[in-house]
Amino acid sequence: MKSAVVFGARQFLGYEFCVQLLEKGYKVFAKDFAEWQNEEHEEKWLFIGRNANLQYEQLEENCIKKINEPIHYFIIPLTDFYSNDFPDIHTHFIRIIKTLALDETYKQSTFVFIQPPAIDKRNSNFCSNIENLKSEIRERGMNLVEYCILNNELNKEDAFLFLNSSLDKKWRKMEIASSNITRGIIEHVEKNTDELYI
Repeated sequence: MKSAVVFGARQFLGYEFCVQLLEKGYKVFAKDFAEWQNEEHEEKWLFIGRNANLQYEQLEENCIKKINEPIHYFIIPLTDFYSNDFPDIHTHFIRIIKTLALDETYKQSTFVFIQPPAIDKRNSNFCSNIENLKSEIRERGMNLVEYCILNNELNKEDAFLFLNSSLDKKWRKMEIASSNITRGIIEHVEKNTDELYI
């Protein structure tokens, strides 16, 4: 069984990734921060919260529970993080990802960053820290791939999606087979992970 860790799991995009991963039979380790959850998040979570393949961890301390098994993908929907102005959470989140990137257990894992359009990156300090973090992950020789969704319409056939998997940071428009963008990203990563780092 493939496995994935999803950060911001109860937020807009993070939740959609959890749903699609579970539908594809993944074991999902869902992580989110108590400070930015609301009643709507709690209500939505009832639809998937009892799934046997879903394990939820509420992140409150500056640590993350060790997952003692291989993880195929770390899904990091930065769109959700940029849309929530919580500096403490941003700092905590950066520490968590750095810790994971240094852990030899996850050396073969793929880090999947979902970026918002540049215009949405309002928090320049957080943005700078993310860019430094991505550089550190690449320098360690770990797999990192980025996608950029140019709108929040996850089920539109004409939604724009861009891919960046090269060291020269060139973005290219990509085609996905699915009309659901989160499912399309998952399927694209599954199909092309080996090719992305050649």
